Amino acid sequence: MTAFEGARAGQAEGGLMALGYEPIRSEGLTTYWFNRDSGACARITTADGRYSDVTMLPSADC
Repeated sequence: MTAFEGARAGQAEGGLMALGYEPIRSEGLTTYWFNRDSGACARITTADGRYSDVTMLPSADC
């Protein structure tokens, strides 16, 4: 998932969805993405149209 760090947000969203992730909720510039198949949760923060921070979290955080 950290491979998406620095990626353009619009392009990276398609990549996340192709991996089975879906946006669960947003808080300002931060979106939580959850993969129902694997239970993986990612917190992704966007700055200047790019993913500036990608952090994997426990599934309960999504």
